[in-house]
Amino acid sequence: MHGEIQEIGKEFYLLRSDEKDFHRNIYIKRFVGPNGDSLNMIMDPGTPLDYPSLSKALKELIGGVKNIHIVFLSHQDPDVSSNIGAILASAPKALVFTSIDTWRLVKMYGIPEKRFKPIESFKKDLLKVKRTGHWIQFVPARYCHFRGAMMIYDHESRILFSGDFMAGVNTRKGPGIYANEESWEGISLFHQIYMPSKRAIQMTVDRINMLNPTPKVIAPQHGDIVKGQLLEDFLQRLASLDVGLDTEENIEAEKENLYVALSSFLEMLKLTYPDVHSSLMELLTSAGEFTTAFKIVGGSVMEIKLLPKTAINHFWKALKKASSPDLHEELGGLFANSLKSFGIEPPEETLPEGPEEEDTKDLTSELVDLDKLFG
Repeated sequence: MHGEIQEIGKEFYLLRSDEKDFHRNIYIKRFVGPNGDSLNMIMDPGTPLDYPSLSKALKELIGGVKNIHIVFLSHQDPDVSSNIGAILASAPKALVFTSIDTWRLVKMYGIPEKRFKPIESFKKDLLKVKRTGHWIQFVPARYCHFRGAMMIYDHESRILFSGDFMAGVNTRKGPGIYANEESWEGISLFHQIYMPSKRAIQMTVDRINMLNPTPKVIAPQHGDIVKGQLLEDFLQRLASLDVGLDTEENIEAEKENLYVALSSFLEMLKLTYPDVHSSLMELLTSAGEFTTAFKIVGGSVMEIKLLPKTAINHFWKALKKASSPDLHEELGGLFANSLKSFGIEPPEETLPEGPEEEDTKDLTSELVDLDKLFG
């Protein structure tokens, strides 16, 4: 995990892991009152792998782990919660705020029940921090991707910590922490695989849109931080995205055709470019920091976890990564032809450009000469 602490809003800080494919984001919020009183909250404190860097960052920010007052858990996955035992051992006054559904599982880490405060036990979802005068709000993210998933909204910074909602695989190129248009591919990939249905996403988007004041920033537990116009754009796209069961129910026949087309291409590639085939198979079947989008058995594609169009683009990017640039045009043509032979629209960048006008004239001239020879 990076040792660099980045402030993304007023007294709202990010510490992120340095994985190439799938960042983990840990957030710290300092509530500081007008009289100097403070309260410190950490959101999804990560894993034991993160603890050394996290401990160092917390010492710099708040004087050490011992000064944490609230640990907020969005859900129970070990990548967000498995540091909880070490945190509580070093912060004797800290309480865990999470849903009852999440508590039912994270208590397996041996957390004493007296240190757990169920979010459902608060009379209102909007709470005032008495010590400092700040306001926080709990926002359910039901079934995104867990029944008890929760988000938390800091009214001072207008940052919504969203847990796995709006999370994404790293598809944005270059350094930095903020999303751009390239981030959308990673967000859609993540949600297609891990979110159960479009309806669950729509309900969460509706809850976010009802917040007053509206968030300026969405800070997810994985991937890039979303702000500005992209925040509204990405929420709208998510609300209409087919995910999980939607992809299984609506396009199963389309996927079956794609299984055959991709398997056929892999067979051809193995015969003509065995080295590229070997590299491609390694990329497609290695989970790396995220997960495998394809299930391949015996050289044949048996399952796709993404929408067909997304899967095709993902496959093509892996093919380019597995081959040298001088082969991209040729392999693109082969891939496009293979897909078209099964009635599937190939990615636009795999299609060859049309001949220039003078080339067409030259070709016509040659055909006329041939006609004279054989006429």
